[in-house]
Amino acid sequence: AAYWAHTPVVMITPETGTGTMGLGGFQECNQLPMFQEFTKYQGHVTHPARMAEYTGRCFDRAMSEMGPTQLNIPRDYFYGEITCEIPKPSRLDRGPGGEQSLNDAAALLATAKFPVIISGGGVVMSGAVEECKALAERLGAPVVNSYLHNDSFPASHPLWCGPLGYQGSKAAMKLMAQADVVIALGSRLGPFGTLPQHGMDYWPKQAKIIQIDADNKMLGLVKKISVGICGDAKASAIALTSRLAGKDLVCDANRGERAAIIANEKAAWEKELDEWTHEKDAFSLDMIEENAKEKTFQGGDYLHPRQVLRELEKAMPPRAMVSTDIGNINSVANSYLRFEEPRSFFAAMSFGNCGYAFPTIIGAKAAAPDRPAISYAGDGAWGMSLMETMTCVRHNIPVTAVVFHNRQWGAEKKNQVDFYNRRFVAGELDNTSFAEIARAMGAEGITVDKIEDVGPALKKAIDMQMNEGKTTIIEIMCTRELGDPFRRDALSKPVRHLDKYKDYV
Repeated sequence: AAYWAHTPVVMITPETGTGTMGLGGFQECNQLPMFQEFTKYQGHVTHPARMAEYTGRCFDRAMSEMGPTQLNIPRDYFYGEITCEIPKPSRLDRGPGGEQSLNDAAALLATAKFPVIISGGGVVMSGAVEECKALAERLGAPVVNSYLHNDSFPASHPLWCGPLGYQGSKAAMKLMAQADVVIALGSRLGPFGTLPQHGMDYWPKQAKIIQIDADNKMLGLVKKISVGICGDAKASAIALTSRLAGKDLVCDANRGERAAIIANEKAAWEKELDEWTHEKDAFSLDMIEENAKEKTFQGGDYLHPRQVLRELEKAMPPRAMVSTDIGNINSVANSYLRFEEPRSFFAAMSFGNCGYAFPTIIGAKAAAPDRPAISYAGDGAWGMSLMETMTCVRHNIPVTAVVFHNRQWGAEKKNQVDFYNRRFVAGELDNTSFAEIARAMGAEGITVDKIEDVGPALKKAIDMQMNEGKTTIIEIMCTRELGDPFRRDALSKPVRHLDKYKDYV
């Protein structure tokens, strides 16, 4: 997960002692091949005197290549004394890219009638939000977030249009479809973040693409590009903006017209979200009708996930950090999560590791205790991570966990609806009250089964987090309706050869 999310992580892996390697001692295994495919560097300490050297290199490579590294240490090298020089951290000073590629990009932008900027993870990593804003304002260009990087541009800015990719912003996608020049700033343009969505194949096939990435191997890897700039997102944005300063650009002539188009598309999307209270496919309508006849633990109603997500968005405190798990409702949340500053949104990214959100937000809270910390998880993912509630209580790391309790593995059931005619296998979850479990673990627990209680519950939990140091689990009882699948090409209709399975298509 860290490898595909470009996250600098140093894994320290203790290994069998050198005196017994190869003899099958306690927990012995050959650890280097196990990790070699998804690490940027592996340091195996071959002698105690080289401990500092390997350790320093692992940290340096993790930062320079933005990915995980492994420090493998035989157990008998953890002890004893050595004489060595401890290396100082080495951090690369990344430049803006080559002069020729920057000049080519500026020349291309000068001819653009409808430029669009994709603000990617590199904008967050390099601290380039202000520089991205300056470039966007010079061009009057709409800015769309790359998939799961909703914190790479402030949502209050008039040029912000929301995220691309799964359950992203229709406004962002419709504007992207009109682009004649696209600037991918700090984005690898990963396949999962550019797939068709909402029935729209929005990627502009004839547009010229300027891709800026600190890793040259990403340039042109997924999408065909016209100009590739191997550079730091911040430095590149500054260099491009300076090249465009004082020049007459084709897009200057239609700035007002484009501003109106941006505002209209955003307003239309917000109106659609307000009116999109529930899913409208046949399965979801059946589930809504069925759930309307049932009652929750407290005798309340099961709530529509989209309405819940909208209410959570409205009640979100300033400077909130939010982590999302994988799953159906968590993915729909992408339409509703907006941020004003970077390092606010934490998602499992393209590896999709389940049970991710809660431990991640605990780490974020430890790093930024002054900021509200909130995790989103469905009841399936929550079952993989709820034990960390005790970690929060024991170590006094107060966070707020929102659990969407819909009694199912939603993402998996959606595939079984679409491809197997509702033949459900291992998709149901019969749960007790997660709020009660939270209270048993020493945290606070709130069960919500009325839509008007969603916002007040979040506000109460955040107040307890920030002012009383309390961890709170907010259990929201949701209907079994399901949003769109991750990708419609994930499976194909099965061919049934046995009569007893002929209806399961």
